[in-house]
Amino acid sequence: MLMGGAALDAVGVPLPDETLAAARASDGILLGAIGGYKWDANEKHLKPETGLLDIRAGLGVFANLRPVTVFPQLVDASPLKKDIAEGVDIMVVRELTGGIYFGRPRGFGTNDNGEETGFNTEIYSVSEIDRIARVAFEVARKRGGKLCSVDKANVLEASMLWRKRVTAIASEFPDVELSHMYVDNAAMQLVRNPKQFDTIVTNNIFGDILSDEASMITGSIGMLSSASVGESGPGLFEPIHGSAPDIAGQDKANPIATILSGAMLLKYGLGAEDAAKRIETAVAQTLDNGFRTGDIYSPGTTLVGCKRMGMEVLKALESHRRHRREEEGGELWEILEVEVSPPRLGKTYVPDFKLKIHDFSALLETKATSAISVPFDLSGYKWYLQVSPMHKKNNDETPYVALALILWPYMLEQGLTVHAVFKFSIYDHSNRMYCGCKADYNFDFKNNYSKKECLIPLQELLKWSSFLVDDSCVFGVEILKIDVSSPERKEVVVQHKATTVQNFFVQKKGFVEGTYTWTVNNFHELELKNFFCSPTFEVGGHKWYICMYPRGDRCSTDCLSLHLCLDAPNDLPRESKNVAKMTLSIQDQKNGKHVTITTGSALLSNYSLVVFRGSWGWPNFIPLKKFKDPSGGYLVESNCVVKADLTIVGSSNDG
Repeated sequence: MLMGGAALDAVGVPLPDETLAAARASDGILLGAIGGYKWDANEKHLKPETGLLDIRAGLGVFANLRPVTVFPQLVDASPLKKDIAEGVDIMVVRELTGGIYFGRPRGFGTNDNGEETGFNTEIYSVSEIDRIARVAFEVARKRGGKLCSVDKANVLEASMLWRKRVTAIASEFPDVELSHMYVDNAAMQLVRNPKQFDTIVTNNIFGDILSDEASMITGSIGMLSSASVGESGPGLFEPIHGSAPDIAGQDKANPIATILSGAMLLKYGLGAEDAAKRIETAVAQTLDNGFRTGDIYSPGTTLVGCKRMGMEVLKALESHRRHRREEEGGELWEILEVEVSPPRLGKTYVPDFKLKIHDFSALLETKATSAISVPFDLSGYKWYLQVSPMHKKNNDETPYVALALILWPYMLEQGLTVHAVFKFSIYDHSNRMYCGCKADYNFDFKNNYSKKECLIPLQELLKWSSFLVDDSCVFGVEILKIDVSSPERKEVVVQHKATTVQNFFVQKKGFVEGTYTWTVNNFHELELKNFFCSPTFEVGGHKWYICMYPRGDRCSTDCLSLHLCLDAPNDLPRESKNVAKMTLSIQDQKNGKHVTITTGSALLSNYSLVVFRGSWGWPNFIPLKKFKDPSGGYLVESNCVVKADLTIVGSSNDG
């Protein structure tokens, strides 16, 4: 896909829309260098580097990981003394989408003396600092357990806040040793004693400078790869060097940084750690064999060009890899077999609500479209978590485990919209953390179910023990922000409490099933009422009835509303929580079809049914215009037929 200078020459912009769309739809992006002298005089918005900033922002990648490792074979290529460079292994974690490169205001102006000025703004918010700090602490935890935060807190207010927040986040990681260092001292210490550093975290501009300085410890900027990742979505993997226009087209460039970026894509983007390790081993083997490009050449080694170096790495890879040969169209193809790890999802934090589904395979056997929790209270609203185990995207037959957030609509005033930002997650037992994705939705009377977010392909969940342990998996939701679109438009302060845990048990057999058909013979007379009800019927030892709101309930005025009700919810013991799959349908009497809505598998408890006024309801079951259309068959001579299907499939308790 085109980007940078190539895109400017072809279509006149540094980042075409189709390139960004393709990147967002991918599992990972391997990015080449994008600049050159040819475009240096362009206006800012037409510079190749603008495309780089835009794709980082467009993908939401905010954490740049730059490993600085001195290969034993290249110690002599380092400009530092051997005893200083040998054994250096640093990870620089750079904040990527904030700070002076993105801050506002910025631009050109004129001072009081009439001189032209240029100005930029170094600005960071608490949330921007907190999220990069947590990434850095996690990286340090998996390395040597030491994190050095680099700032200029003795001069800059933005750095003062940076140091304050990094220090605060440190309390979440008591096993990581935190230190602070001013950036000018860090620049000196990197060449004086680089081995003192394990993991460094710093802001955008300091990270840009320090990571380039650190790269020279290795002997060449052409050796270093990088990964840019966000909370969810694909990562961006690229060498840290530029396009080197002075040697472009001369077969002199070092390809190793790009090759190792491909290894990082496999490791961090696709979870294919074994394949990444084989590439890293092949690079080391090539260096052991004495091959060097000009930037890392030393006497006694073999000087080669870019193409030859790439071929030597490929040879080393082929000597180690397991491969198979397949004939296709008369040609022989060699295919690298990649043993992937569980899919890598963005890390999230402890959720507000957790739903643990036991006997997950039994839930699949029930063919339930979803599992719905009991309500949990947060910041004055009642919410439900819905897990759909076999959701399919548009035009995609692959089943996904998808999550949705439900807001109880009866707490809303008509005409108001509640905008919520939240994170869905699944618990990764191997890494002992929640991981998932961020989403947001505008809730109102008619739209109280958020869009379903595909969390993980069903087959991946079933395949990996990281997510499914003893046929159980844990899903969560954390609500980050709530805004209400009232005339005064206010933001609700999200008050996090101790995590609520709900256990959801599904029976493997012995389901209790029941069906009831209700024929309404005099709808036109009954529709003058606010609501009317069917006779009661029994399923699972409880009596039920159907309630119809012929002109809609308070959540809807232009749709027929249907509720499935428990006859005496207050008599249901509080500790009793059955799991039921509930379906209501209205028959098209002319065509034999039905309009059907189902809860999936929902928890029935004293608490959930009482807050729902003893029922599960669908305010917008069918538009009144469609229901009363004479050409249709839903209402025939004032008669309509409603059917209820219930299946008790399990039980639940609070954990």
